[in-house]
Amino acid sequence: MEITPISEGTLMVEFSAVISSETTQCIADFIAHIQQQYGPFIVEIVPSYTKVMVQYKLGQCDFVQLQQSSLLWYQEYKIERQSISVKQHHLAVYYHPDVGPDLHSLAISRQLSIEAVIELHSRQIYEVGAIGFAPGFAFLSVVDEAIAVPRHSTPRQYVAAGSVGIAEQQTAVYPQKSPGGWHIIGNCPQSVFEAQSYPQSCFAIGDKVKFDPIERAQFLDLGGVICPS
Repeated sequence: MEITPISEGTLMVEFSAVISSETTQCIADFIAHIQQQYGPFIVEIVPSYTKVMVQYKLGQCDFVQLQQSSLLWYQEYKIERQSISVKQHHLAVYYHPDVGPDLHSLAISRQLSIEAVIELHSRQIYEVGAIGFAPGFAFLSVVDEAIAVPRHSTPRQYVAAGSVGIAEQQTAVYPQKSPGGWHIIGNCPQSVFEAQSYPQSCFAIGDKVKFDPIERAQFLDLGGVICPS
């Protein structure tokens, strides 16, 4: 663990140079520790695959205090790992060109049928490795190499909320309508982001996510809208 001040009131904690499920779990446990011990004094916590940025309230908390507490926690963590519970989310997805404008072209580019793309994407159990880019946007890995494709060179100006996309070996559900460069292959009618709730995102680092294919009628029954990205 390496702890570095990056500005007044903000520090960066680096756990590893390598992305792994162990590092992801350690980051989740570290965030739980910080929230429990320093919750009222923390302004924001921003995790990534191997690091966590912590912004704290000056005058109520300081760098040395957080550094010493974090190092002590990490020593104890390595001796006896105290895991927090990991949620597994099942998200319904309507895989169809009506809501997945890149589904057909992705299948052609990978020399697969649309049915094969759906099978390869939906059979995986993904892990939340980072949350960012937009509020509630969870980066999920690992996408099967057979359907891994790079981002579009020119992002779309509009991607519908709930759109399920692929970029390299990551997949994600767009929590809100926004521009985006991922390959959209379907849509999830379930809300994964509530601006008025806390936490706003239904995901946390280390959570597991499974996509369950549904038909058009069920998609509409669940509140889905046929509105191509």
